[in-house]
Amino acid sequence: MQRLPILVFAFVALACASAPPVVKRAELPRGAELAVISFRDCTIAGQADCDGSGNVAASIFARVLATSMRFKAVPISRPVSPKEPLSDDAAVQLAREKGFEYVINGEVDDYYSVAPFTFRADRAGVSLRILRVSDGSVVAFFSQRVEANNLTTPDRLIEQMAEHVVKSL
Repeated sequence: MQRLPILVFAFVALACASAPPVVKRAELPRGAELAVISFRDCTIAGQADCDGSGNVAASIFARVLATSMRFKAVPISRPVSPKEPLSDDAAVQLAREKGFEYVINGEVDDYYSVAPFTFRADRAGVSLRILRVSDGSVVAFFSQRVEANNLTTPDRLIEQMAEHVVKSL
């Protein structure tokens, strides 16, 4: 039983070390206020876990951003259906109408949870853009798909991605 915490720590360290970079085109100022629009649900045919995945991912990103003490983040409802694309222009317009400086628009690319102690892997994937509302420019973007043993969850994988994004900003 003593080895399990070590193995979990090793997995988390490996997952963080292998995360792709957050591509920054400009600095996001400390204290910036971000609207986090519910992400588009994953659209993998026949994968029931996809339903609702966009709300889950956006909520996780908003919480991690807000608790970082570097940013203010507020989740806002998606103005289109969960599986319908939302253009960055439409996301900027929605954030402008609500008085935000920045907006996160994104998609869940994969979201799959399996039962513990099976021989399949949990998966999660997100793609997102951080947009400046004043001019619609992309401040930063990030995309990652992760597969991990089933002693974790897709939510935890997304949380690790969000933590990586916050540390990179």
